[in-house]
Amino acid sequence: MAAVLLVMAASCTNYQFAIDCPEGTEGMSYSADIQPIFDANCKACHSGGQSPNLSAGSSYDELTEGGYIDAEFPCESKLYQVFSGTHGGRASDEEILMILGWIQDGAEDN
Repeated sequence: MAAVLLVMAASCTNYQFAIDCPEGTEGMSYSADIQPIFDANCKACHSGGQSPNLSAGSSYDELTEGGYIDAEFPCESKLYQVFSGTHGGRASDEEILMILGWIQDGAEDN
């Protein structure tokens, strides 16, 4: 039994599995392209009363400091996952790809 457990433990390692991550839209500006998505689709709930606050002037810090962005693995970003899952349909496919492209480009405050 101990040998079986030892073999099982030795075979457990961290693997980064490649997920099917689409290419987002390149060259997105946070203020010109991304914030308007939040203004049109998210402000009703996320304007200060519910986290993250996605109102202009607060949203970038809320997302970057709140752990919603993973520039190393953009498709694993909580922001992208939410729009692709539980909040699917609140933004268009084009808007979701714009958000993903912004993250893939480094999620800059531009």
